[in-house]
Amino acid sequence: MTAKKVLVIDDSIMIRKMVKSILSGKYDVLEASDGKSGLDAARRAFPDLILLDFVMPKYNGYQTLQAIRRVEGLQKVPVIMISGLKEQVTEHVPEPFTEFDFLEKPFEADVLVSRIQNFLSPEPAQTVVETSSRSSAPPAVREMPRTEEPSLQTIVNRLTATETLLVQGIENLIQREVVARFNELNTRLDNQDKVIKAMSQRMDKISEQIDHQNKGLMVILRELKSLQGK
Repeated sequence: MTAKKVLVIDDSIMIRKMVKSILSGKYDVLEASDGKSGLDAARRAFPDLILLDFVMPKYNGYQTLQAIRRVEGLQKVPVIMISGLKEQVTEHVPEPFTEFDFLEKPFEADVLVSRIQNFLSPEPAQTVVETSSRSSAPPAVREMPRTEEPSLQTIVNRLTATETLLVQGIENLIQREVVARFNELNTRLDNQDKVIKAMSQRMDKISEQIDHQNKGLMVILRELKSLQGK
């Protein structure tokens, strides 16, 4: 059976590689580094699900989502928006989110897999047990629970989950620091604009005063020339 395709659109190469590692063997993972290339990839591949970062250069996640929804055949593809700054998402789309599912960074590997499976994996069929069979069966012997050593796969899964949280935590801290720096720079620029505007107004007043004084001097010079002529 052909594996279902998951498109990861994120400007962080670490996040893309991490997600690809988590979903390896379960889904066919495609990657895109920004909204524009993600839209192109979605048009080419028609993925079964899109994992979409919100904070990206050029087009943010919501702008990319709007562009994807305009493509024939992609209007109903499930989208999971991911971000460590939920408040930036709610500035564009108020809760509750209806156009997409939302997963906040940092997230654990099993949480990501569970969210994707909710969209792409059919619900398992329930096994129907007949009453007559159940009543005629001999009583089950209760076994004592056995303590099993963690398997290699369990250890790998735990390490992957730890790595996931570490990478996303670092990304989230960097992202918040960058946003804080940009806000600080914007505040400084606003203050500088105010200072420049005030200086410009002061220069205009000085220019007016100089012009007025020059006119006065011209009058005095004309008077002096007139007196000399006499």
